[in-house]
Amino acid sequence: MSFNPDDFFTTTTVEDIVPKFPHLAEIDYSVNSLNDELVKVNYEITSPEYKEFISSELKDYYHFEVDTIV
Repeated sequence: MSFNPDDFFTTTTVEDIVPKFPHLAEIDYSVNSLNDELVKVNYEITSPEYKEFISSELKDYYHFEVDTIV
């Protein structure tokens, strides 16, 4: 069996990490940057289509991909 790097690739979205940080659901993202809030908990949004302040609801950002900051 040969090594396949794709076997180790996983995609993490905002929706995946929200249960770890319930306080994120209480913030109004039409006036606060979601990415700034995620940086505080060592994540950042990596999706190129991400735009700040498009909605006040966290669920509207669920599909965006995130990565951990190390």
